[in-house]
Amino acid sequence: MDGKLADDWASLPAAQVFTPSAEVCHEKAYEQTGRATAYRPVDCATEHYGETVYVGTLTGAAAALAGPPEADDAAVAGAFAECDERATAFVGRQWRDGRLTLDLTLPSAAAWQGGARWYRCELNELTTVTDKADWVRRTGSLRGSLPAPLLLTCFAESGKNGSVDTMPETDCAKSHNAEYVGTFTAAANRKYPASEADWDYFHDNCRKAMATFIGVSVSATSKYGVISWPYSKATWAGGDRGVRCYLWLETKKMTGSAKGTAGKGIPG
Repeated sequence: MDGKLADDWASLPAAQVFTPSAEVCHEKAYEQTGRATAYRPVDCATEHYGETVYVGTLTGAAAALAGPPEADDAAVAGAFAECDERATAFVGRQWRDGRLTLDLTLPSAAAWQGGARWYRCELNELTTVTDKADWVRRTGSLRGSLPAPLLLTCFAESGKNGSVDTMPETDCAKSHNAEYVGTFTAAANRKYPASEADWDYFHDNCRKAMATFIGVSVSATSKYGVISWPYSKATWAGGDRGVRCYLWLETKKMTGSAKGTAGKGIPG
């Protein structure tokens, strides 16, 4: 003993900020705020809700905010763009080809004050890709492929009574009036459509996707209707510029897929 009590204690380790892991699944349904105390990742082979495909770090103006941003805040647009790219790479194709949504989970207010700036990119299965959707519990990872039951194909009674709030999926071999044809990404400076002129931009780009799907010129798609579907105004505000596109026959019906039919015409 040298009589000095203050010089013999080891320094305390620096405080560690909790950071979640990527490529794990979650037993609980999606929540925008990710609290360390509620973090319970599970093996994706077991029944679960969402799957984290990537964990990134907020930078710039988003990181400088006094508190964590909302998922529909323009400040997270860059983070969503990163998630979008990572999710497509994770499943091996455009993730919007499936009955999925891509969501951001952000730190709690307390974690933010402690220095947390992470964001989680979460793929979640839905009952439908309309705004009437519910979360679905599933088994198995989405890495590398989208299972066939998840892929968007044909829809019955789409646009019934002038509304597309619900689009019941059906086997393409059965009578239907709409079919998913692909996705386009709108320009970053595009606003959420409100006017007819706004929608013209969306429909024109969806017709390009339709033309590729059928195997005809863009002008040849004018005989068919089109549904252009940005997911929601809230996700748009947060940087989601992906638009799902559907061939639509309005009151007519078809059986079979229009994919690759080219000059043979839509199957009746």
